[in-house]
Amino acid sequence: MAKGIERITENPLLYTKDNIIYRVSESFLHLTGYKECELIGKSLEELDQLLKSEHQIAFQDIKDIYCLHIFNSDNVPLEVKVSFDSLDNEDHKVYHFEEQKNLALEFLLTNFCGDETNKNGCTAIFSYPDCILLSHDENYIPTLHLMDIASDDPIGKCPSFSTNILDLLKRGTSFHEFEVESRGSEGATTYWDINVKMISGDGTKQYLITSFYDVTENTRESKLLRKQKREMKFILDNMSDGVNILDKDGEYTYINKVSKQVLAPCIPDIDTVNSKQVYNAFAMIDTKGEKLSFEDIAEQRVLRGEKLTKHMVIGASELPTTYYECDGTPIYDEQGNIEGGVLIYKNGEPGFKFEEYTALQESVEKISMFYASFSHKDYKINYLNQFSFQAFKEEWPEIKTESDIIGKNFFNYYRAEDLEELLQDINKSIVNKSSYLHKLEFTQDGVTNHTKTIFQPIINQNNEVEKIIALGIDISDEELANKTMAKLLKSQEELFINTSHELKTPLTVIFSGAQLLNLYLENDSLEDYREDILTINKSTIGNCYRLTRLINNILDISKIESGLHELNLSTYNVVGIIDDIVESVSEYTKSKGIKIIFDPDIEELIMAVDVYKFDRILLNLISNAIKFSLPGEAILIGLVKKDKHTVSISVTDEGIGIDQENVDAIFEKFTQLNRNLNRIAEGTGLGLPIAKSLAELHGGSIRVESTLDEGSTFTIELPIKKLENGTSNQVHSSNMDRDELIKYEFSDIYL
Repeated sequence: MAKGIERITENPLLYTKDNIIYRVSESFLHLTGYKECELIGKSLEELDQLLKSEHQIAFQDIKDIYCLHIFNSDNVPLEVKVSFDSLDNEDHKVYHFEEQKNLALEFLLTNFCGDETNKNGCTAIFSYPDCILLSHDENYIPTLHLMDIASDDPIGKCPSFSTNILDLLKRGTSFHEFEVESRGSEGATTYWDINVKMISGDGTKQYLITSFYDVTENTRESKLLRKQKREMKFILDNMSDGVNILDKDGEYTYINKVSKQVLAPCIPDIDTVNSKQVYNAFAMIDTKGEKLSFEDIAEQRVLRGEKLTKHMVIGASELPTTYYECDGTPIYDEQGNIEGGVLIYKNGEPGFKFEEYTALQESVEKISMFYASFSHKDYKINYLNQFSFQAFKEEWPEIKTESDIIGKNFFNYYRAEDLEELLQDINKSIVNKSSYLHKLEFTQDGVTNHTKTIFQPIINQNNEVEKIIALGIDISDEELANKTMAKLLKSQEELFINTSHELKTPLTVIFSGAQLLNLYLENDSLEDYREDILTINKSTIGNCYRLTRLINNILDISKIESGLHELNLSTYNVVGIIDDIVESVSEYTKSKGIKIIFDPDIEELIMAVDVYKFDRILLNLISNAIKFSLPGEAILIGLVKKDKHTVSISVTDEGIGIDQENVDAIFEKFTQLNRNLNRIAEGTGLGLPIAKSLAELHGGSIRVESTLDEGSTFTIELPIKKLENGTSNQVHSSNMDRDELIKYEFSDIYL
């Protein structure tokens, strides 16, 4: 009997008769967070739904001890061990719930899937191997909508992902898969980068931390580029002439079908061929019947920079002697160095001459690139493919059929910044019988586009220009990638410039102090220079604070961009916090001969903030005001309650100010408006971006108004929030905590 009483006291209990709940223990109510009136009278099936355990096992089906996850009234997952005893008969039962504390699960719930989330993705926690959803961030539901998956109350369920995604989650290992296809119930297809970390919990429990990143747009663009490459290969493979592309070392990187038919009988491995192998397989002779040296064959001449037109090539091997006309063009990189060449071989047998590029025109009708041909004399269009025709129709509504454009001047419809200059360049290419590349940037419907068009004169068998073909390619993605890379390189340069200066200066001071202390030690004169040593030590500690601040700022900005920062909100009197901060920094302002005044409109404002992050925001703005103010000037801190939902806090100085063209730049990372060696204040340019991010984390903002040589006003606007439980914590961070924070934030003022 005593043992039974002890078990009732320790374990949450639930009593049923005929599978209907008629009694619950206080410990069960404490465990689940539900009220007694919400449970009494419910069936076990309804309890399954309430605790979201129905997708694991039904309570009435439990035959022995069973471990599962239930969810309390706040949807927090709990790992419990469930068993039951029959009382007077099998229909009268008492269920025992024993919570299994799992440190790994607690850690995951604390550090993942909070209010914060990645801008371009979502994170969710699943149990393994049953893939029950335990928790998710605020972007998870929108992600399910994008996947066209039902998303009503997904907690406690195995998600209705595509079979291929579920197979990945059940793989049993950590992984990062790219461009995973998800097909919705209506057939819509999206693509996702999926990152899964498998975490082992207590005992045999395992969990999946799963992140989904929407890459649908990029994947579709990549597929389009691959499609265009396939189409270009299709065009080249269907040309009646042989096309060979080789790199600077003479290795063939592409051989079309016609060339393969010629080379394959004499070269065993046609997919890994080079110009030396071709030379050895075919006896190359000139028009006089003399054998060519390797250095004189067409491939080697092109790789030396020669441009070949109608060059006669005679190949004599075990096969019948073959005559070819070869056009060869070197390929140059951006620095003007040769990185390969293109050679086109035409059958040169007498009487065996076909209309050039006929096969090409037949092949390009349906490709996703612009293709048109026009007269080289009056530029009248004689052909354009469907892709070009549809593009012309969209831009010029008066075009209804192809007859509306055939016979018209091509350049009536082609965009060009300087049409006269373009025509001059094309005419030069006609005279030289060479191709001309034209790049263009233009904006349409608010979107900037980049195109590359190749104008190629077509030469007939009499070596005369017959017409011009224009092949246009959309290179917007390439240009965007180049600009993104340039921006990244600039950001890296800013980091190296600022951090190298910020590291070098304090290290120099510390090193100099260490050398001086070493000198005092060697001369046994420490006591004689006690005051100097105290000054050196103070400078060393100050510079250590400065180095620590630099490292912490770099780590913080990385954490913010990764979406890992979270708020620890409590209720405070914000007016009192600012009063304490102003008093704490007064010794800094006095030493600089600067007044600091706090003038609030109200005496008390109770609201929820993360006090540590709030301190950092305000201290950063005050330290900036001190840096750029002169002795005799004043710093004014104001507080205005704009309405019942918003408070405005301002920091105004009478310092050097900011010119208007640089106002927007000060919140960018690594920005220092004065970069010369004698700049007024030190810093990496991370303080204001961090302050801005911390304000936004609170749901607020920071803006600046400034006049050069007159001063600046930084204004923080924060929402006035109250915690639901109504608790008020008037004792915020201790003076010691704030003093340490001030030492970090103000560490570069006196350098």
